[in-house]
Amino acid sequence: MFNIHKNSRSARSNTGPEHKLIEVKIPADNLEIGMYVTRLDRPWTEIPVLFQGMTISSIDDIELLRAHCQHVYIEIDKEFWLENKTECGASETLHQKHPGLREQKPFKTELPKAKFLFEEARDHVEEIIDRIKKEQQIDIDQARALIKSCVNSILANANALLWMTKIKEKDHYTAEHCMRVAILAIAFGRFIGLEPAELELLGLCGMLHDVGKLKVPDDILNKPGRLSRIEFAIMKQHTTLGREILAEYENLEPMVRDTAHFHHERIDGKGYPEGIDGGYLHKYIRMVTIVDAYDAITSARVYKSGSPALDALQILFAERGKHFDKDLVEGFIQMIGIYPPGSLVEMTNGEVGIVISGNPEYRLRPKVELIMTAEKLRRKPYIVNLAEGINDRDGLPYAIKNGLANGTYGVDVKDYVQQRTV
Repeated sequence: MFNIHKNSRSARSNTGPEHKLIEVKIPADNLEIGMYVTRLDRPWTEIPVLFQGMTISSIDDIELLRAHCQHVYIEIDKEFWLENKTECGASETLHQKHPGLREQKPFKTELPKAKFLFEEARDHVEEIIDRIKKEQQIDIDQARALIKSCVNSILANANALLWMTKIKEKDHYTAEHCMRVAILAIAFGRFIGLEPAELELLGLCGMLHDVGKLKVPDDILNKPGRLSRIEFAIMKQHTTLGREILAEYENLEPMVRDTAHFHHERIDGKGYPEGIDGGYLHKYIRMVTIVDAYDAITSARVYKSGSPALDALQILFAERGKHFDKDLVEGFIQMIGIYPPGSLVEMTNGEVGIVISGNPEYRLRPKVELIMTAEKLRRKPYIVNLAEGINDRDGLPYAIKNGLANGTYGVDVKDYVQQRTV
């Protein structure tokens, strides 16, 4: 992100003669937390806020303004704006410092390939799990080959494999979690501009980060309630156990072992197993830490339901600079978007749909395939691009009300992917 709030009204106390605040018009979709909004494209009395003028303090604030406004006006340091607006393209578009997820192949072409690849990779991880439990050697070369295929798929169209991360089965949680972390990490690396060889190493780190948990008793891993002090101490040993398991492979990069060992460290030094300042850890480890937490929050377990992506992103954002690397968290949120591909969403008119893909210029207005009526009955699928301002049958623009957990209203993204790939 641009961290533009550091140069807006929130920094007024540091504004001297050399710093002049100006008012700039931007799309509501480009709002970021920390910005100060001075004016709207409509009267303040038409939206439910207490004051005329507000600092964006949460994703909910962005959602509120986006639901009511096309454009808003923010207060920003003039010198900062003049220095950076040429990088923004049009004056109404904020600079995004990351290259982004550039598509080389159509989504519908890549999705069947991504589905086959995900299932093949999941089966391999299941084999890894079985062999580690039996204290047998695992095939690192095959793992590398599968990760390379994942990298190639993400380079072609990241949305396809990102869709597959929405498929979550409780009976395959460990294997699918490892694959989802690998895929999300690769996509994250692609988003911030890493090279293919770097993506392959990062993906391998993600795939093998949790191998130590295979040595933790199942009754502790799957306990529905809060772990006791002794149980949590045993759980924490999975990081050291993971390093020990992977140390047996001389052809494995040290980074993979380090990720298994350190992925529960925190930026503020309050993590485990070493309690070291996370700022000393390699970027790949800090990235896997974020991705691991995101997938854990959004996944259903035998003892809990998965949370919508928006809830997970809010938790990550709240923990930036404490649990997670601040800049990387902001980059991850920018990549995932408020409504990631494959997300189940409810529209303001009650209809239900699945997000097909995002719109880079309108992050809160993705393409959605509507699959249920307002009465929650199945309907013939209909794709709407929310960025185009398409109206529903009542003449009102389609807009997302909120994200839904997979399985809500009986809709399973897995079934939907199966229909799209047969």
